Amino acid sequence: MPTAKGNIISQNGAKFVATFIIDEIQYIFSGNTNHNPGAFSVTKATLNYDSKDQLTSTHSYLGQVGITKVTFNVKNGPTAAGPLPDNRQVDPASTVDGSGTWTTA
Repeated sequence: MPTAKGNIISQNGAKFVATFIIDEIQYIFSGNTNHNPGAFSVTKATLNYDSKDQLTSTHSYLGQVGITKVTFNVKNGPTAAGPLPDNRQVDPASTVDGSGTWTTA
């Protein structure tokens, strides 16, 4: 299973942007959360996926934000996850869901 490094950032908890670099192309998964956990920032995120074909169009996800990590399990297979910094943890942890759209730059 291929992996890519990147980040997952939310300024307000209602919307997020996850960005990963694969073969010098920026893959961006941006979307909304149906439960607002508050702002969070993961600077050492990892994306696990089977094929770049999975990183297109709009997909729903289920995930968790807090206390020490963020995880988004995208319905068609990819998983984006990473640790929250000690000084930016989200407490209490929240289950989140919603949808996101993959784009490239």
